[in-house]
Amino acid sequence: MRNTRSVSVAPWCHRPVWWAVVVLLLAGCSLDSGQKAVVSLPTGHYEGPISYQGTELLTVLDLRESKPGQLEADLHFPEIEALDFAATNLSYTEPQLRFEEPAQPGGIQITAIREGDFLRGVFTLDSVRADFVWVRRGQPEPRPYQEKQLPAQPALHSPPLTVLVPNDTATQHAAVALFADAAHQAAATARASQLARQGFVTTVVPVNPVAELPDSATLRTAATVLLALRRAPTTDTTKIGLWATGDAAAAVIPAATLVKPQAAFVVLENVPVASVEQAKPFQGLTRQRVPVLGLYAAADTSLNVKESTRRLRNALGFRRNTLIQTFPKADANFRVPGGLTEEGKWNWPRPVSGYVKAIQEWRK
Repeated sequence: MRNTRSVSVAPWCHRPVWWAVVVLLLAGCSLDSGQKAVVSLPTGHYEGPISYQGTELLTVLDLRESKPGQLEADLHFPEIEALDFAATNLSYTEPQLRFEEPAQPGGIQITAIREGDFLRGVFTLDSVRADFVWVRRGQPEPRPYQEKQLPAQPALHSPPLTVLVPNDTATQHAAVALFADAAHQAAATARASQLARQGFVTTVVPVNPVAELPDSATLRTAATVLLALRRAPTTDTTKIGLWATGDAAAAVIPAATLVKPQAAFVVLENVPVASVEQAKPFQGLTRQRVPVLGLYAAADTSLNVKESTRRLRNALGFRRNTLIQTFPKADANFRVPGGLTEEGKWNWPRPVSGYVKAIQEWRK
């Protein structure tokens, strides 16, 4: 007699073969197949307060998908003029969002967790650390400017440029080339965004440290950039200026008078002028009557502000279209640190009073 064995058969095995295939495929979905699930990005217009030591600050965040799978962000502070910025070092790994302000160390940093239509996180700035909850209020507002690529122009020996072009109804805009060495690169990037929001076409040009002057390579680059900027979208070719900060200024400033027509204006930020020799590159601006705005932050310890302003005034002369202004209590970013008032109320860090207005009024 042959041994027989009872076998229990699962009900689904009685179904057609195609059904078994479907079941196997579904089972495979639960396995780690090495493929990442598609994650929806937390795009939107978010609003909410930041509270610190009893003082609230209204904050607005616009998160957009600039390219497939790539975020860009703008942080706004409706109650504080000119503190807005375009985020840098932005990353999103579900559910965590991180970004920061493109400025010197100690700038604004945001770390947040996405919870449905909310972002819950921490805002830090210098020694300030504050919790927040921002709620999504709809679609993100568009950025007030576009980033465009200006290709290299071999005929001018000009490098490729990234240009910020305002999104407004004006057909022509004044334009600014911002030159900065590595130490001031982040600050120049922040300034370019700020100026683009005010209606300027802007581009940031890296400058290598200059061991001694004159430096023909740096000067040639500066001149070719000014010429190339004339071909940027919607640029008013009669209103192209040069913006320089720190030690790089002395190397690029002569380019303002080398190009034809010459630069329409020059802005200098925290430029060290510690000797008669260092003042020489700026004297040509006086001879050619180029309008100059010099801005100094009194609390910037990287240079002797009092001595630099004195020597720069002497080099430029006391002309009607020249203005040199020093801002008390301002740090190198032209920002006044936060602190408690005598009444015990917290004042948020903010751009120094009059800084933005000085630029706007001078350009008029």
